[in-house]
Amino acid sequence: MILEAELDRADATTAIFRLTGRMTLGMRLREVESRITEVAGNGVRKLVLELSGVEFLDSAGLGLLMILYGKMKTHSGELRLVAPTGRVLEVLKLTCTDAILPIDPDLDAALAA
Repeated sequence: MILEAELDRADATTAIFRLTGRMTLGMRLREVESRITEVAGNGVRKLVLELSGVEFLDSAGLGLLMILYGKMKTHSGELRLVAPTGRVLEVLKLTCTDAILPIDPDLDAALAA
């Protein structure tokens, strides 16, 4: 399934992207990165990625998460991941990035953090 990113703003400083599909190497991943980066660069302090619809991510998808984390940190913001699927969570744990990237069980928890 092709990667899709649907934007939902909680407020002027919080952007929520609902991702669905496969976060794998390719042009679509770059397009989604550009879209998220553009929105995040416009005064967003909290970037929330809702991952319950992501079926799989490879090293390129993991790299995107780390790039977004770094960009948000650089601009005194934060990245939060919400409800990753079992396969995605397995990759995050295997690579120990679950110790770096904040992961919340649901959207309410991410917004409250």
